[in-house]
Parts: sequence; structure tokens; C-alpha cells
Amino acid sequence: MDDVNVIEVSTTVDSGSVLGRHVWVRAGTRLQNVQVGDDCFIGFRCDVQFAAIGTSSMLATGVHCMGTAQAPIRIAENVWLGAKVTVNEGVSIGAGAVIAAGALVTADVPADAIMVGRPARFIGWRSVVEDGRPSPEQVLAKVRERARSGLPSMLDRSTQSVARLKSLNPETATWEISDEALIDAELRGGASVEIARDCILIGRSSRQGGMSQLGGIELGTGVRLGEGVVIEAAGGVSIGAFSEVAAGVTIVASTHDHSFRSLPWEEAPVRIGSRCVIGEGALLVGPLSVGDGAVIKPHSVVIRDVLENTVVHGVVQLMEIQE
Repeated sequence: MDDVNVIEVSTTVDSGSVLGRHVWVRAGTRLQNVQVGDDCFIGFRCDVQFAAIGTSSMLATGVHCMGTAQAPIRIAENVWLGAKVTVNEGVSIGAGAVIAAGALVTADVPADAIMVGRPARFIGWRSVVEDGRPSPEQVLAKVRERARSGLPSMLDRSTQSVARLKSLNPETATWEISDEALIDAELRGGASVEIARDCILIGRSSRQGGMSQLGGIELGTGVRLGEGVVIEAAGGVSIGAFSEVAAGVTIVASTHDHSFRSLPWEEAPVRIGSRCVIGEGALLVGPLSVGDGAVIKPHSVVIRDVLENTVVHGVVQLMEIQE
């Protein structure tokens, strides 16, 4: 086990990539010709090609940085790229910039700018308390210790057996869980839940060593998770009975306080009601609640509450009910 960096299972780092110290690369990510500075975090299923990433920069789940040899991407130090951000070839992002979840970055971004939307647009400047830069170093020590103790871990696929998962989470006895899912989470809920292949589920409550009392995943009776769903539930995720979450959906129950340079972690619970339909490729970032019977169209970005029995699409920021 690497005592400097943590590279999780199902990750590809090619020979043209160079990693600094205290770098955390989460499961399912691909790095091709990427130079990564010290103290960086790269989330689940990122695809980063021909890029330079500065010290203490953080890339959330599903980020795509599609540089080329002729037009590489340059990300300066202490940058935050939210979940499912896409950065086009040749773009440079200045130090301390924050790019909101789901944004498409097509042009250079100045230092400490806040950008949102597709294409990304400028909405303001960060005003920060200079309390130091973020680093995953302390968390990495806990990740290594958990792996060494033999508990379920994203560092060792052999700890991820369905039988063992069910023994640790008794309420999952009737669940149908694919052997090809990656799960390191506290699970509870109703009967007859289905979790398809290539799902990634993480998060537990403070009772099991997590960061929040709300942490963990609760899935009601009959909930179905499609292929490749990612649920990051350190801040708590609950999905009501008979709701359907389609392939490629990402649900994130945490955020970071961008008013501090260190980007401290904050819980941001996600609550989805019963008989909801979450469309393919949608992104939900807490804190938010989705009411019973709501429908979220494919590839929507939802960062605010959704009322019951409504249909929403696009970027849902301020209770924008579309239909």
C-alpha cells in the first residue's frame, strides 16, 4: 500500500502522468498525460487528459478535462471543480477559482472567479478567509488504516463481496446487489431494493466512523438504482419507496465552504421522496429535498428543492418548476 498517495480500484494512471504527494484518486478515474501537484483530490469516474493540475486543487466526481497534446488544460493551485464539470481543451483556470457542479468551461477563467452554467459564466469573485490550503493528507491516513484493518475499502476489491456487505448491513438481506457494484457505505431501508452493476455507494454515519450523524444511505422498499449510479452519502441520502434512479445518476450529499481558502467540508443531506423518477445522467447536489412523485428529466442539474408531483429539467437552482 502506498504510504504517500491513495489510488483506488478500477483506476488507470498512464505512464505519462506524474503525481505529487498526498494525492487521492478515487475509483473508476482515468488519468492520461496528467501532472498532478501535491495535496490534490480527484473524485470518482473522472476522465482527465493532457492537463496540469496545481497544488491543493480538488476535482469532484465525474469531472471531464479533455485536453490534447496540442491544446492542454492548465488548472492552477487551489481550484475547485464541482461534480460533472467539463473543461474543454486549451482552457486555463486561475488559482482559487470555483466552478459550480455541472458547468461547461469553454474559455479561460481568472483567479478566484466563481463560474456557473453551460457554458460557464462569471457570477462573482471569491472573498475568502486565508486559513490555509486544502489537503486530503489527514483523511488519507484514516483511509489507509481502514484498509489495513480489513474493513470494506475502495483500495481492495476483495473486501467488497455482497455476502460481507449484507452481514454488515442486516437490513439489506432481501436486496439484489450486483457483484460488480463498489460499496463502502452504511446501508439501511426496506425490502426488495435493486442495485445494478457499476454503482458506487459511499458514506456512513458518525456511529460507524463517518463525518456526520446524518451519514449513510437509506433506500425504501422497491427502490431501483440503475447501472453506474454514484451516491456520495457522507452527509446522508434517503430515497423513498418505489423510486427509480436511472443509469449514470450522481447524488452528492456534501459541499464545501468556499468562503474559506481551505474549503472545509459541510454536510448537505439529500432527501428523495417516494415514487420519484430520476432520469439518466442527472446530477443532484445537496442540501435538497425532492418531493413525492417528482420527475427529474435526464441530464438535469438539481441543487435546490423540487416540489412534489412536479417535472423539472435543465439546471434547477431556485425552485424553477419547468412543467
